[in-house]
Amino acid sequence: MASLPAYDLSVDEIRVALTYANAAVTLQPIAIDTTKAAAPAATPAKKAAKPEEKDDFDVFGDDDEEEDEAPKESRAEMLARLKKEAEERTAKKEANQRTLVAIEIKPWDVEQDLMVLWKKITETIVQDGLKWGESCNLADVAYGIKKIQCTFVMGVSNSSDDVVEKILDMEDEVQSCEVVSMNVL
Repeated sequence: MASLPAYDLSVDEIRVALTYANAAVTLQPIAIDTTKAAAPAATPAKKAAKPEEKDDFDVFGDDDEEEDEAPKESRAEMLARLKKEAEERTAKKEANQRTLVAIEIKPWDVEQDLMVLWKKITETIVQDGLKWGESCNLADVAYGIKKIQCTFVMGVSNSSDDVVEKILDMEDEVQSCEVVSMNVL
């Protein structure tokens, strides 16, 4: 049989341990004397002089008074209220929603000045909630032809199809316009 390890405990350490154990069993607050001197034991006469106070605290939070009250709103009213609150939150979230759209614009001619075309597009196509990117990139397509790569941010009320359609309305300068990506911000 294995022997238990020996612990070197002082009287104060044993007293503190017993105080915690007693408090855990009786669910009373702990008051520990932090001085090193041992506290004198209480006499039975002093214990009898203190009447024990009973606390009517309900641990589980049951209140009999609340059971007698009728609910303030019916289940249908509560569901209608919660549905309305959810719709308001969704509408507020969608009002702030933005979408980042990347497009590529290809010109008809190799000699066409693409920076002038890009500036014309950003100044011509103006809508509420539409913000064009600060700059654009010119990427090679083939045989010296380049394309414009740019971005714009639009709100919920805007449509990327409308923007692309307005760009394609510049028939003399734009061959094609494609949406490359759309990311909700």
